[in-house]
Amino acid sequence: MGWGFEFVEVSRRPQLRGLSFGAPAAAVTALTGPAGSGKTAAFRLACGLDAPDAGAVIVAGTDLARARPRTRARVQRRMAVVFEPGTDAAYALFGSATVAQNVAFCVRQAGRTARRRLEAETTRQLERFGLHEVADAQPPQLLPEQRKRLALARALALRSPLVLIDDLPADLEPGQVAALADLLRREVRERGGTCLVTITDLAVAERVADQVVHVAAPAVPALQEASRGVKFPPPEDAPAPAAPYGRTASHQEKEQRLHAVLREQ
Repeated sequence: MGWGFEFVEVSRRPQLRGLSFGAPAAAVTALTGPAGSGKTAAFRLACGLDAPDAGAVIVAGTDLARARPRTRARVQRRMAVVFEPGTDAAYALFGSATVAQNVAFCVRQAGRTARRRLEAETTRQLERFGLHEVADAQPPQLLPEQRKRLALARALALRSPLVLIDDLPADLEPGQVAALADLLRREVRERGGTCLVTITDLAVAERVADQVVHVAAPAVPALQEASRGVKFPPPEDAPAPAAPYGRTASHQEKEQRLHAVLREQ
């Protein structure tokens, strides 16, 4: 099974109309465009959080909107997702754990549970993302940019074949951009997966990605047409609108389990 994404004539009111592109496996694909163009709308469709008004979003060979809930959930479990806006809830960070413990949790989830390997991989992720100097801090003590990097470190530590990152920071230093590009490409190629990111800055997108897809802002006539009540037929068995992402009961249970593991060590 290939781990790519494919958008086929996808429309989602009011921003996306007829968006088509393929994000192949073993590559990094960037969605770029001005604010309000629909990058995040496309991102949420790729995650299976929203359903398109028309067209199809195919992930790993599965049409997410038309798949059975169990099938859709199976694909979503193979995703490592970094959401926006930059809150601890959106990043699924454990606010009462340290930066190192946050990363170690994801390393453990990826199956690397032997103590030496767990510590070595956690240290490597912290150094990769410039977080080793704040390893003992907690997420609320970090700068917004550091919390974003922590979320990226955690996402890649999971070693999931599908990595989705909404709003990659545009204020990274050139050296950081180059390092992140090399890291993302190496990670997806090693596991035959794919990475889909949204980036506002075209120059950053071109440095980070193997492929850049420009999402154009909707034309005024299109918005006027939508405001007149044009309807798109909903796909069969479309998922219900997703609840706002945040500190769910599942997230709280994971945090409690993390602290239980730490007490045993």
